[in-house]
Amino acid sequence: MNSFIPSINYSSLEKQKSLFDILEYIYEQINIIKSNSFFNDKICSFELEFRLRRKYVNIDLKNFLNDNSCQYSEFSYNENSKTRYRIICNSTYPCTENENENETTITPTPQNEFQFMDISKFLNYLEINKDQEITETLNNHMEYTKKITMMTFYYFIFKINLSIEVLLDSSQIKRYLKIEDKSKIESKSIIKSGNNKNIKIEILNQSNYKYENITNKNDNNNNDSIFNKDSVFNNDSIINKDSVFNNDSIINNDSNLKTESKYIEKNKSEKEITEYAIYKEMNDIDAKFSLSILKYITPITKKRRSFMMKNGARIDMTVFDDKNQLEIEFMNNTYLEKDNIMNMIHSIMVSLDCSNFILDYLFFLMPNYEFQKPITPSLDILYKEAKNLINDTFYVAAKTDGFRRLIIIINNLMFSISENFRIVNTSNGKFIPFDLIYYNDEDLRHKSYSDRINIMNTINFEEFNNKIIKKNITKCSSFSELQNFIISFNKFDNPSIPNDGIIITNGQSSYYDNIKVYKIKTRNTVDLRFNGRYFYARDHLIKKSTVNLPFSEYKEVCLRYHQHKKFYSTKNIKDVPNNKNNNRNNNKNNNNKNDNNKNNTEITDKKFCCYYYRKQVEMINDVPTKTRVVTYHLVREKKVPFIVEINLDENSFIKERKDKYTSNSINTFNSILIASYQKVNLEIFTPSSTVLMRKYHNIIKQNILHKYKGNLLDIGTGNGGDLHKWKNFRKIVCVEPDFEKIKVLKERISKSEIRNRISILQNTIQNVELRNIYDVATCFFALNDFTYTNISRMLSNIAKNINGIFCLIFFDYNLFSDDIDSSSITYKQCIQTEINQFKDIIDRTSIIYLLSSLRYAHSECDNIMYINITDSYVINHYECAINSIRVKEIFVKYGFKLLNEYNVDLFPFLDRSQISYTSNIKVIEFSNINEF
Repeated sequence: MNSFIPSINYSSLEKQKSLFDILEYIYEQINIIKSNSFFNDKICSFELEFRLRRKYVNIDLKNFLNDNSCQYSEFSYNENSKTRYRIICNSTYPCTENENENETTITPTPQNEFQFMDISKFLNYLEINKDQEITETLNNHMEYTKKITMMTFYYFIFKINLSIEVLLDSSQIKRYLKIEDKSKIESKSIIKSGNNKNIKIEILNQSNYKYENITNKNDNNNNDSIFNKDSVFNNDSIINKDSVFNNDSIINNDSNLKTESKYIEKNKSEKEITEYAIYKEMNDIDAKFSLSILKYITPITKKRRSFMMKNGARIDMTVFDDKNQLEIEFMNNTYLEKDNIMNMIHSIMVSLDCSNFILDYLFFLMPNYEFQKPITPSLDILYKEAKNLINDTFYVAAKTDGFRRLIIIINNLMFSISENFRIVNTSNGKFIPFDLIYYNDEDLRHKSYSDRINIMNTINFEEFNNKIIKKNITKCSSFSELQNFIISFNKFDNPSIPNDGIIITNGQSSYYDNIKVYKIKTRNTVDLRFNGRYFYARDHLIKKSTVNLPFSEYKEVCLRYHQHKKFYSTKNIKDVPNNKNNNRNNNKNNNNKNDNNKNNTEITDKKFCCYYYRKQVEMINDVPTKTRVVTYHLVREKKVPFIVEINLDENSFIKERKDKYTSNSINTFNSILIASYQKVNLEIFTPSSTVLMRKYHNIIKQNILHKYKGNLLDIGTGNGGDLHKWKNFRKIVCVEPDFEKIKVLKERISKSEIRNRISILQNTIQNVELRNIYDVATCFFALNDFTYTNISRMLSNIAKNINGIFCLIFFDYNLFSDDIDSSSITYKQCIQTEINQFKDIIDRTSIIYLLSSLRYAHSECDNIMYINITDSYVINHYECAINSIRVKEIFVKYGFKLLNEYNVDLFPFLDRSQISYTSNIKVIEFSNINEF
């Protein structure tokens, strides 16, 4: 596991090519080389090797090799970056353990800072697929070879080398080893790996060889990047080079074949004699050269175990110094079918942890990657963004109740990445994509969501064999289309794919526009950390009164916490079967075996700890743009956090979040808390809900009140729904005649932070006695309870107490067009004015009928309106229809001047009936100050 994401290696990566194409190209080049007249298959063989890249996969093979390994000495000399001479000798099986071997301490590096990667799955794969172990055959083995690397590729966690291996004469070496004391060879002065000290090797008795100045380089087998510059393909194409050879071909590099070439030119007619002479000359040169290597190169002591697999491949596991090396070799087996090789390599990849490479490759494809986090909108946000959503076209989809993952598909291999950048097994579960951010070598994050969805719709999801299921993402251009989606969402909900809300995305938003993606859940829940007593959103303490759990629910949370604490106590470490990535699902009493529920835990110093990646953002002020640099660093917590999910709507405990490593942030918590308070959920989008309409009416009032300050006189306060809008006023007087409404009003005032500024007068505005002067008077949606005479009497009573603004919001009968009758609202005329006849809406035996008849007969109102609003305080209510012209005339009569008059804008996120109802609203502001 890397300490940082991405690691320092990610910028040097190249676009991954298909393994099939790589093998296809390798096989093609092998055939070309074999057809060359200078290729001699008697002494040359091809070796295709897959070597694990240690900078991406850190494994420990020491314990495995200690059981049954062969120890040998290896002399290695690199003639150049392509050609290496190697002598293997002093092979001993089984090897004897050196007492001081394990006493050295290795300084931790970012690669081995944490535990080695688990190889149990790989060893299980080896046991199942091996034909036999051939380690014993290495006993007393000796060889002298020349290895020429033809081409190098990089595929995931493997480095692929195609080499030609030439078996050289080792008779001189055998004689030398018999004469030379073996202990002297092994105790030469050590030339450490990586030392660039120049040494001289003398080639004796050969007139055409002189002293050569050469360098003892690192073993090429131990350097993952030594051939980077010699790669045969670039990012454009895997086969865009016509030849595997560079300017210095293998033939020109090989001094032996140079000699052969010259000899043949001189003696073309004597073929058999020529071949004998060539090999004799080659053997003499090789023998003397090998003695020079033995004399001047310090050997490396290695341990190895080797296995022949059922498909003919060979797996070598080698340990030397502090290095662990895993190689898959196809010596003389390059005839294997490409599919067999691919299946083997991919199976080994799955058995090993290649997450470090996958994460680096993710950031190579998409630098500065961040998981997109949809926000929980308040009603205020919905109000502000509704018009933009309609204008830009928006998309709506079901919010699947599951784990949020990033799926990356590379060369038909699929990897699932959690929000904590943990590579999750894709063999379990199904994946339902809601966005596409990289496709066909193009980063799509800057494209609009509409464009990204159009590209995703071109993908044939049947090719994924039901592993990836196409999601129903609906394009909407009106609120009615959103309502239709929610109706179908509730009606045809698929039990096999649980959903807990919807996601609304602005069609013009890029992937970076987090604030334009909204999640609206069926219930508003938060994930909080609990320490046995208090709740926290990250490091912020959350008051118990805010969560407001009943005692029984709080007791359940405490009980779960103590179970969690007991499981992760020091006493239980010995009972945990796997010390790597331990999680509470390993508890034998826990029946949940879902791999996705694993927490990121490990054991350090005989204690459990938790680790996760924390995002770091740095803004670089380039000109003319700013660059947002995103990295992640590993954080280790001393304790495994206890995360719980709380339902804020119902103030209840839902479950323990064993898949979560951190709680919600304080900003997320606050947004969900507001949404819960405002009852923002799926229900508000149904045709029967009036929440959005009532919120819009409140916003109209709020925008007016924010403009003013001083002393406020509020007429017809009702239940006190505007209480939170009065914070900028110094003193507030509420006039309300209804006793039942005053009881609700007093309860709300008692909980308000401005309760000391508010007083209540229980009376009608026509009869109340006011002693103070008020800067602002408001009458919001109460004026329709007055007749024209009532309005005149009101102004006659209080006009002298108003020195400023008088603001009205009412339903203007001049704007009325037709009756409204829907599941959410009913707004109808009770009188057919054309024939002056009452409709059947009013019970003719009721007092309301009598009172309405008198009012209408004496022109105290233009009509009587019946109104019923679902889930509100306005139930089966009758009010007066008044028009703005008469109202203005009355106010002018009492010395008020018209300051402002307007109809409200229509809110696009309303049902048609609610839009029609809202369109009747009129706002008028008067002033009785000469100069305002």
